[in-house]
Amino acid sequence: MLQLYLIDYFNQTNSGLTTYVSQLSDYISKKKEIQLNFLFVKATDYKEIQKVTDQGINKYFVPHDLGIWLNHKLDDQLADYLMQETNGKDKVLFHFNWINHAPFAQQLKKKINCKTILTKHCIPWRDSITTGYPLFRTLNRQLLSSARPLYLDLALVREWVTYHSVDHILCVTEMAQNSLRLLFGFPAERTSVIRNGLGLRKFKVQDKRVLKKKYGFNQNEHIIFFAGNVNERKGVFDLVKAFDKVLESISNVRLVIAGDGDHRGIFKNTKRNWAKLTVTGMLDKKTLYDFYQMADVGVVPSYIEQCSYTTIEMMHHGLPIIVADVDGLAELVPEEYGFRTPLTLGNENAFVSPDDLAKNLLFVLKNKDVAQKRASMAKEYAAQYLTAQKMANETVRIYEKLMADTDKPVVLTRKTSSGPLVSIILPCYNGEKYLKECIDSILNQTYSNFELIIIDDGSTDKTLRLLKRYKDKRMVILRNETKLGIVAGLNLAVKYAKGKFIARIDIDDMMREDRLWKQVEFLERDENQSVALVGSHHYVIDHSGNIIGINQYPVTVEEIRNAILFKNPFSHPAVMMRANVVKQIRYSNKYPHAEDYHLWFKILKKHKAFNIPECLTYYRLHGKNVSNENAKSQRDSAADLIYTELENLEIEHSVDELATHIAIGQGLKAKFFNTAEKHVSLEKWLDKVLRSQQSKYAYSDIFMYEMKDHIKRFYCGIY
Repeated sequence: MLQLYLIDYFNQTNSGLTTYVSQLSDYISKKKEIQLNFLFVKATDYKEIQKVTDQGINKYFVPHDLGIWLNHKLDDQLADYLMQETNGKDKVLFHFNWINHAPFAQQLKKKINCKTILTKHCIPWRDSITTGYPLFRTLNRQLLSSARPLYLDLALVREWVTYHSVDHILCVTEMAQNSLRLLFGFPAERTSVIRNGLGLRKFKVQDKRVLKKKYGFNQNEHIIFFAGNVNERKGVFDLVKAFDKVLESISNVRLVIAGDGDHRGIFKNTKRNWAKLTVTGMLDKKTLYDFYQMADVGVVPSYIEQCSYTTIEMMHHGLPIIVADVDGLAELVPEEYGFRTPLTLGNENAFVSPDDLAKNLLFVLKNKDVAQKRASMAKEYAAQYLTAQKMANETVRIYEKLMADTDKPVVLTRKTSSGPLVSIILPCYNGEKYLKECIDSILNQTYSNFELIIIDDGSTDKTLRLLKRYKDKRMVILRNETKLGIVAGLNLAVKYAKGKFIARIDIDDMMREDRLWKQVEFLERDENQSVALVGSHHYVIDHSGNIIGINQYPVTVEEIRNAILFKNPFSHPAVMMRANVVKQIRYSNKYPHAEDYHLWFKILKKHKAFNIPECLTYYRLHGKNVSNENAKSQRDSAADLIYTELENLEIEHSVDELATHIAIGQGLKAKFFNTAEKHVSLEKWLDKVLRSQQSKYAYSDIFMYEMKDHIKRFYCGIY
């Protein structure tokens, strides 16, 4: 029997997401092959996790909210609790419905043999259409482009973590599925599109006149109805402006707005027709359904929307509808079944044209036969394709497919055990806490022809004792009785290394299982024999190994040669270098705690370098990272190094320009670039620095424009 855990907030009411959970669970609870469990989080009425069984359904009440960015310790405790609850059960599936909860899947999968699934009810980055319009326009252009972006936009990192935490994602629209594939690099085979559905119980069809009398409306008034949150993104203020225009042609019309939110904004956006507006606040379902029957037209003018339950309810009730021609609304309402109004993406903001919306409203009110015919077809369409039963059946099929995949054995294929020897250099000082995870990730590489050189730099904890437990002949331990420092240790290992290539890793980090194979294969290609160094992006993990982000680096040699003048273009623990090059150049103490950055400058003076645009290592973020403990010294050294390189390139600079440059390199972003004047100064400085590189390497104007845009967005946070 499948143990299904549906995760939702405690005591949520009148939201589309909670409607989804309710509709889905009503049908699933009837299936004998599924044991339904609810996990209600943020159940503040309870002081500790509590389980209640009601009519065969288990309900778990969890006092805290979920999410690896919130209560890590409490999440671990919950994962331990659920591990006990699922002990001995071979088919366990957790179904997330709130995007912010899904990263908890990482903790579950470490402790429980389970599958995880997320229903993607929204696309968070699209909320920036009203909160950060330049960002929205940038991402929207990328989505509509035929080419997949080379870099994940930094604004999408948290979303990326969420999606890549689960095994499968249910999308309620094709648009959401495309967004996952094109912007987040999420595999299409791990997604499915299942429309939301509604299981409307039979309701008594009531006469409009009776309902108008019941609720105190004038019998002769036409009613335009909006239901939903009252905010700019829902297009309600554009609807209010359109309503003013409708009243210029038809006087006996009333706009009814049902929902909580910015009610003051409603009255600010009408010229003088306050008496024609009715604002009800949130309505219970029974009253809401009465309004659907009483209204003459329903309007959903949202700027962004996935699969609106309000729209589905209107369709099931046979109410003529006008929707914005966006996202899921365009997919949900076939053109012949409703009326669409385009969304305008202006230079400064987005809006639904009040003129266009007013035209549609007037057409519906003046052509009721045509409008009702479309509404009747929409009702039939909804009854066939937008039902809770159809939604639930398709969802259960995905459950079954996922659980069938669970039974397949995981086979780790050794791609090669031959080829050039790789010398992996692992400096270690008091690294007992994360040592096993790091070394195990190395020994389990799919490329096995390597030596692992560990420099124990005078550790005083159990590091040496733990190292001696390993019996792998590929491991070499070089022990310093007293601490000599990172540069001395690295150079000692470089001198000892026997491999054709030298790879780096740090003791608190880990390798993806194919890291060595990917980098050796890259360096061995005929066309890459002039490449001396290859790195990669890396995952960012917390102290427990949960992925909490990613760091990306410039990929091509052209990008690297420009980016290095502003910021370190490589993740040191992710690089692989040709041994003959690094043995000749070696690390230096000239710039303390920026020895790697200095080395890259020296290598790039004679050789090419690249980054593989994948995350091949896991960089652990914790309080005792060497870079954290020596952050100030590292920043100062990096600034001195860059200053020297600017001097070598004969790029003249003022004090203010140097301050701008340092702000770029240190990632100060909005803390520094917080005025229009600084934005202008940034533009001028970038032009000056990049032109020096363009004249040296004959880069095209298009490339330089793209490079400047990349630095502004990824280093400065400016769109």
